[in-house]
Amino acid sequence: MTPEEHIRQLRQSNAEFRQWFDRVLPNLVGAEAVAHFKDSFQNEGFTDQVLVKWQDVQRRTNPKRVDRAAASRPILTGATGDLGRSVDYKAMPGEVTIKGDTMGAGSDKDYAAAHNEGTTTAGRNRNVTIPKRQFIGKSAVLDKKVKAITTRELKKILKG
Repeated sequence: MTPEEHIRQLRQSNAEFRQWFDRVLPNLVGAEAVAHFKDSFQNEGFTDQVLVKWQDVQRRTNPKRVDRAAASRPILTGATGDLGRSVDYKAMPGEVTIKGDTMGAGSDKDYAAAHNEGTTTAGRNRNVTIPKRQFIGKSAVLDKKVKAITTRELKKILKG
């Protein structure tokens, strides 16, 4: 291989890597993050290093006040499951953001931050307490998954 051919091949590899880094990797990471955070709703808790279960809800501790389906439904899923389904990501060149409201809860639902962070000022009269039931946040387990994806995909590129 001549020096010119070698330089051309390096430039092509650099362009392929740049495209992968800007377009492919953010989508892989975003999809993995969303799946991880949506698992919180099925696990009824958030996983940073280990799964931390959410505080139970009154409809399950006092099921006489609600119908059977509501009494057995997982926490934060509601009748529609809108909050869990609303978690999404936005991929941009070289980065990914978990889309969310201005509070950064990773959901476009107005009430997402109140559930993710907890509040003592919910409800019409601002006197309802909602315990923290985190479903999105920094996660060591997710970081490991992202590193594994990045390593696996980089190896594919380097093998050529």
